[in-house]
Amino acid sequence: MIKKEDTWLKQEKAIRATQMAFDLSSEVQKNIKKQAIDEELTPSDMIRKILELDVKSKKTRQRLSFNLNDDEIKQLAQRFEVNIDDKRAVKQKVADILIEYATQKNKD
Repeated sequence: MIKKEDTWLKQEKAIRATQMAFDLSSEVQKNIKKQAIDEELTPSDMIRKILELDVKSKKTRQRLSFNLNDDEIKQLAQRFEVNIDDKRAVKQKVADILIEYATQKNKD
């Protein structure tokens, strides 16, 4: 039972936290986000570091994500010539394109 109580107390603290959002220039935001990526931190943790606050999370593996609707998945499956129900194959083909894109950009 103690574990449930500890979890509840942690959740209560999280509820009390105040989120701050900043409307900064795109250049300032870009700089902070790039530095966060270079240091394998989230932008939120980078801001905490800049402010000399505790950074509680461990270094993160940055992930790219975006949303596709069913029609877009079907369109990509047809383009890649894979089964339209094989989302994993579509995902792998997208990953291959992104890797190729990033590799080309590094050569330029």
